[in-house]
Amino acid sequence: MMDRKKLLLLYNPSAGRAQTSRNLDMLLQKFCTGGCETTVYPILDGLNAEDILAGAESAGYDIVVCCGGDGTLHHTVNGLLRLEQPPLLGYIPSGSTNDFAASLGLPKTPEDAADAVVNGRPHAIDAGDFGGELFCYVAAFGAFSAVSYETPQNMKNAMGHLAYIIEGVKRLPIGEKYPARVEVGDQVFEEEFLFCSISNTTSIGGFSLDKSVEATLDDGEFEVLLIKAPASVAEANTIVSKLLARDFNNELIHLLHADSVTVHFPTPTKWTLDGEYGGEHTDVSVQVLANVLHMVF
Repeated sequence: MMDRKKLLLLYNPSAGRAQTSRNLDMLLQKFCTGGCETTVYPILDGLNAEDILAGAESAGYDIVVCCGGDGTLHHTVNGLLRLEQPPLLGYIPSGSTNDFAASLGLPKTPEDAADAVVNGRPHAIDAGDFGGELFCYVAAFGAFSAVSYETPQNMKNAMGHLAYIIEGVKRLPIGEKYPARVEVGDQVFEEEFLFCSISNTTSIGGFSLDKSVEATLDDGEFEVLLIKAPASVAEANTIVSKLLARDFNNELIHLLHADSVTVHFPTPTKWTLDGEYGGEHTDVSVQVLANVLHMVF
């Protein structure tokens, strides 16, 4: 009899259109036939991924599988990487946008994603350290950065990515600006910004970067997108057209690569981490944790 791997399945019952609960039997059968002894925990109010994973090391799990959206993955990674010897991470995306899964090229169906967990191989992936809290794919401030965590879950479930667009339209940044000093590697930008993202992804909010942009998830560098606050309607229209054309290097938009970013604000400013609320900060230091996350797919 072959040795069976110990697998911990964490799932968010409310992610996406609550499809995980409907697919739970299928997932368990996939893992069983794939040689895994599976323990299942739902992510609920009062029972988060970090708390569940606090005892994962002593339980001897070989693989922790996260089934949910980017937010569920965010908390799973924070719990995993606080362990002395983290198990492998598998991911079955079932959220509304699933940016990180799109960047990894993970299968889109739960069946295929489960097969990838069982039959895949480990890949080393970068993560980010945001002053002690970890993130998988993006830390951001500015216009629309609150949309992901303030959009109602039932709206996300009903309309998927369209829900983010609708919520974003409600928040058109008329006169919105965020004064900051941003240090990207050895470059310094001190001005009023509309938006800034520090990411390890090829897709943000369902918006894909152009294939000409060098964005890989294991190169030890962030992609840093800076958008200057428009001084007029004409500049705002220019920003929109440049983004749609994937023109990321001009007088209003910069896309840079660096392994560290420091941001200073005159007043506390809200951040989002992997679509989750990241708190208000005046001084932020972000570092790449190169190849620290070991995912199987």
